[in-house]
Amino acid sequence: MSWRVAGLGLAALIGAAGSAGGAAPLPDIYVLAGQSNMSGRGALADLTEAERAPVPDVMMLGNDGIVRPAMEPIDSAQGQQDMVSADRLAAVGPGLFFARALIARQRRPIILIPCAKGGSAIARWRPGEDRTTLYGSCLARVRSVRGRLAGILWYQGESDTENGTAATGYGAALADLVGHFRRDLGRADLPFIFAQIADRPAASEHVARYPGWAMVQAAQRDIALRCAYMVPTGGLARQADELHLVTDAQRRLGMAMARAMMALQADGCGR
Repeated sequence: MSWRVAGLGLAALIGAAGSAGGAAPLPDIYVLAGQSNMSGRGALADLTEAERAPVPDVMMLGNDGIVRPAMEPIDSAQGQQDMVSADRLAAVGPGLFFARALIARQRRPIILIPCAKGGSAIARWRPGEDRTTLYGSCLARVRSVRGRLAGILWYQGESDTENGTAATGYGAALADLVGHFRRDLGRADLPFIFAQIADRPAASEHVARYPGWAMVQAAQRDIALRCAYMVPTGGLARQADELHLVTDAQRRLGMAMARAMMALQADGCGR
C-alpha cells in the first residue's frame, strides 16, 4: 500500500524537521485489529459534537492509503485498497476514544491503523506475509507508515464461539498470533491490549448458535502473556443483536484500553 498525507501541519507526524529546528518526534503507531466490535458498529449519531471534531496530532492510516486526521468511522471502506479487510458496516469502535484518552495524558502524536474485519474468526488471522490475508495486509500497513510501533488493540472472538473446535483451541491460537505479530514487527515487548468478549447473548437462538461462548471467554481470561492486558466488556451496553457494543460502550472500552496501555508502558512494555 502506498500512502499519502492529507491536510496541513502534518510534517511532524512523518518525522520532518520541526519549526524550532530540531527533528519532530515520530508518532506512536497503534494497530486496531480483530472483528466487528473493533471495526465498530456504534452509531455515529450518538457521538457528541466534540467527538466529531478532529483531535490535534491524532491521525489515521485510512483504508485508502492516506494518512489524515482521525475521524469516525476509522475503518471506513471508502477507497479501500486491501479488499480482504473491507468492512462496509464500519461505524464507531473503541480506537479513537482510546487515542483521545491517551494523547490527553501523554502528549505524543498518534497514528491509528485499522486492520479489523467483521465476522473474522481467529483462523482468518493465520500469520504470513501474503498481502491478501488479514494478517499479511495488517503487517504491510504497519510497515508502510513511518513511526514507532507502540501497541496493538484486539477485539475478536465471537465468531470462534460458533464452533467447539475453534473455541477449544482459541487460547493457543491467540498466543501464537501475538507471538507472530511481535516477531514479524520486531518488537518482542510490544503491548497487546485485548477485549474479552462480552456476556453470552441470552436469546435462545443465540445460545444454540454460540455453544463455545464460555470457552472463549475462559481462554481469554486465562491466557498468560507478558506485556498483555485483558479488558473485560461484561456489563457494557449492547445493541438489540446482543453482540455489538453501542457507542457509549465503545467510549468506555476505549478509555479502559488507554488505561491498560499506560499501565503496561509504566511496567516497561514497549518502551
